[in-house]
Amino acid sequence: MVQSNSVTQRDDYDTFISYSRRNKEFVSRLWEALIEANLKIWVDWNDIPPAEDWRQEIYRGIEASNNFVFIISSHSIASKVCGEELSHAIEYGKRLIPIVLEDVGYDNVHPELGRINWIFAREEDDFGNALEKLISAIETDITHMRELTYLLVRARKWEIAERNKSYLLQGSELRKAEQLLVERCHVETLQVTSLHREYIQTSHRVEREREDAAMRLRHLTPQQIKNRQALLNKVRKFWVEGVLEKSLHDQVLIELGLEEHPDAVVSSWNMEVETVGAANKTLPKGTKIVAIFDQLGAGRTLLILGEPGAGKTTTLLELTRDLLYRAEQGLDYRITVVLNLSSWAAKQQAIPDWIVEQLNSKYQVPKSIGQEWVKQQELLLLFDGLDEVKAEQRDNCVAALNDFNQNYAPEMVVCSRIKDYLALSNRLNLESAICLRSLTLEQVSDYLESIDTDATGLRTLIEEDTALQELVRSPLMLNIMVIAYQGVTVADLPKTEVVEERRKQLFDAYIERMFHRPNRLRVEQQYSEIQTKRWLTWLAQRLVEQSQTVFFIEGMQPNWLQGKGERLWYRIGSFLIYWLIAGLVLGIILGLILGPIFVWGKQEIETVETLNWSWKGVKTGLKKGWILSLIIGLIIALISGMISGLSDSLSDGLIIGLIFGLIIWLMYGLSCGMKGSTIATKTIPNQGIYITARNAGIMGLLSGLSNWLIFGLIFMVSGRENELITGLIFGLIFGLIAAAVCGGKACIQHLTLRLILYRNGCIPWNYAHFLDYASDRIFMQKVGGGYIFIHRLLLEHFARMKL
Repeated sequence: MVQSNSVTQRDDYDTFISYSRRNKEFVSRLWEALIEANLKIWVDWNDIPPAEDWRQEIYRGIEASNNFVFIISSHSIASKVCGEELSHAIEYGKRLIPIVLEDVGYDNVHPELGRINWIFAREEDDFGNALEKLISAIETDITHMRELTYLLVRARKWEIAERNKSYLLQGSELRKAEQLLVERCHVETLQVTSLHREYIQTSHRVEREREDAAMRLRHLTPQQIKNRQALLNKVRKFWVEGVLEKSLHDQVLIELGLEEHPDAVVSSWNMEVETVGAANKTLPKGTKIVAIFDQLGAGRTLLILGEPGAGKTTTLLELTRDLLYRAEQGLDYRITVVLNLSSWAAKQQAIPDWIVEQLNSKYQVPKSIGQEWVKQQELLLLFDGLDEVKAEQRDNCVAALNDFNQNYAPEMVVCSRIKDYLALSNRLNLESAICLRSLTLEQVSDYLESIDTDATGLRTLIEEDTALQELVRSPLMLNIMVIAYQGVTVADLPKTEVVEERRKQLFDAYIERMFHRPNRLRVEQQYSEIQTKRWLTWLAQRLVEQSQTVFFIEGMQPNWLQGKGERLWYRIGSFLIYWLIAGLVLGIILGLILGPIFVWGKQEIETVETLNWSWKGVKTGLKKGWILSLIIGLIIALISGMISGLSDSLSDGLIIGLIFGLIIWLMYGLSCGMKGSTIATKTIPNQGIYITARNAGIMGLLSGLSNWLIFGLIFMVSGRENELITGLIFGLIFGLIAAAVCGGKACIQHLTLRLILYRNGCIPWNYAHFLDYASDRIFMQKVGGGYIFIHRLLLEHFARMKL
């Protein structure tokens, strides 16, 4: 006999009884009769106050019951608790069975009860007859009802666990649930809720994704799996460990409020259900971004909006952390990757091409791998900084994202400042949009009470300064105030009521405070405040000009130079360095000839991919290249014989042709062994230039040696003197050409640019060391091989400073 109201003691119940305490005597008699009929009943006998735990226990009891019996009386109709229980039962599709204990008007009961046949159990009615009707109603379609209840309980556990995939249905359980949906059309009493459908549909989708992943796993090579894991490791190291876990936002332990903004995006679904003009909806407290994203289902797309400093990037990186964990557990999740849209404005490419370039330059992913990932929809794309795209190009960026979304059906998230986004003429075609709510002064006060630092003075500042009251609604600015205004009184602050002026003063105070914090670097401080401010100001101004957020040392370009004079010196310097190298190897005359060819062309510095040695690639190249090499060798043999005369030199021509064919065959095989088929696992500052220099040296050496052999053997066969020395000269010429083409030019350009910027006082000589120092001062953060300012607002503050 069930005498407890704890649902955890039973798997399911035949019915839940909702009643007023005033009718307890009747309910006790009814309960005993149902127990004797071998039915499982959930009823609350405890007269306890409606605390949250009690209410949730009641709700779980309703969810775990196949039917919901409501005792109609004047007391139950007036009871708030009974009304809440009834609403919960209706929300989760429970079959309602009303029992009339007292006559009440139809107008006084819930409309859902008014549409159902009532069972009368008044004093003048036959209790036995009423009991018989009740048991008959409870047992109608009992098998289907129990299956529906079982699914609901499972679905609620999944919902409470933030839609964790481990709670979903699989295999035969899923097939049975899908069959129940089909049978529901033929069973009138079955009430399938939207949660039932979502749970079954999500289970179906995830099982299909799992099957697809298993299929992919059977076709993925070990190297492809390593490449996937390499990118996931980089994203975690760069953004989660390097930024999120060290973020100023992360130190502000305030739960940010979220609102749905349906009008911020345009989608076919919005148009179908006519949600245009729908009011913004505040989401329940404690709602996590990953739960919102999961609710969107397959092909999910989301826009995150907020004021400057509201925590957009931190929210995006919290989502990154959760999605990374899933992707690291199995292949049925897409590869999570963070990209900043600010760099899109430079070339305004199609988004797929831009993604491939960003993967290559920011994560060292070979372009061939990146193209395959984009084509096969293997990526889950998290785009930050739509507002950082130049204003005149922002609408074009939105159009490009919409085109990408339509043609590739990606899963993606986009972040933007709300004012910049709403000012656009276009809207993103995404499923949903949320906005981070500003902090309330009450939240600020609670936070200042909770921190270890004595914030009495800051609390007084905020109370007496209207500009600070506006700024402190941002988690970023609140945290900066805690750091910058320690020991500061109202009298110490310059007088102003202008918010932007107060923001400038706040950042100035923060910068001064950071110069005096303990040095965490092992090396002694080598940079003065004046030098640091100058170099950071110059860098911030260039990043704003170029619409960039993440700075890579190898990413500096000649257009960062100011004025025609500096750019002319850049061309001359590049020429002189290449002429010096070529001249030392080949002589001054040949240096003067080769120098202008490779320096006076395209000025953009282009680094090359990571190349890795593969004996398997060599073997494949040798198999594929022997026929082509043989044909080329025969053609050269015929041409050589015809030039020298068939009668006298056919054999010499044949030898020359065979030598050419053999060396071309070997060169082709070796070149196939140098392929960008893997992702570099280690990332350091200026890595692009180091890789480029290495590749230039390798390709120059291979070209030089092979051409030395080719020309040396040709001159040997032709009977000329000093054939090895002559062949060596040709080898050096072609080796230098190959080195320049395969990255040497980029290295020379980069060196020249660094020299000019150093000479002009724009950068220090050891740039990576300085940027590490700036990161130690908490002006910047290291992201893999690059650096970012701790926040866009601080970057903009430095950019407005005068050099």
